[in-house]
Amino acid sequence: LECKNNTMPDEQNQLLHDYLNKALPDLSLDPETYIPYITGCLDSFQENDLDQELDEIMALLQASSESHSDDEQVWSDLKREILSKYKEYKDELNRKTKEYEEERRVMEEKKKKEDLEEAQREKERRRLAEEENARRREMDPAKKSLLEQYAYDSSEMYDDNGNLIEENVAKGKDEEEAAMTSNKALAEKMNKERAQQIRGAHNTSKKEEREKTKQAKMDKMKQKEERRKRAQKGERKR
Repeated sequence: LECKNNTMPDEQNQLLHDYLNKALPDLSLDPETYIPYITGCLDSFQENDLDQELDEIMALLQASSESHSDDEQVWSDLKREILSKYKEYKDELNRKTKEYEEERRVMEEKKKKEDLEEAQREKERRRLAEEENARRREMDPAKKSLLEQYAYDSSEMYDDNGNLIEENVAKGKDEEEAAMTSNKALAEKMNKERAQQIRGAHNTSKKEEREKTKQAKMDKMKQKEERRKRAQKGERKR
């Protein structure tokens, strides 16, 4: 029976190596010679052939033993222990492989979900940016001038027709809220300026009216004084 020697036991198969290190010397067999041979054969066998292949290994070990070659029971026990520990090793290996595959599946699903959510957020950011762009294009020149004066954004540029040119699309909910706050502040400022203009115009009209009334009174008094002087002058001549 030709098998590839396995001289490097992995962590899970250490239990079988420890057992053979103790059991083989009791059977007058050299562990350094036979352990790599036994484990190499086990790794090369198909699972369905394992029991039959182990019979051939036991026959070889029994023929090589100088002290227990005629003791059939000891080789039956050795085969049973090797088979038990090897299956235990394979079960543990399969369990860890399934755990790894499950962890990888969960991570891949999580990554796909995160990518999908990010794509949806990016789509929403673009939609909001397009709506804002359209709103700016529809804005009348006076409002656009005030927006440029009081809510200037270094990431926004306008072409020769006054249309917004996207340089950096606003990102994130916070930036959208900031834009809404800026627009609200602009509207409040525009309303305040209109109110001031109306009050200023009203105050100017009242002031002009008072000036006109005062001037009319002064002109009337001046005319009355002139008539009085002319009357006095006429009396002196008589």
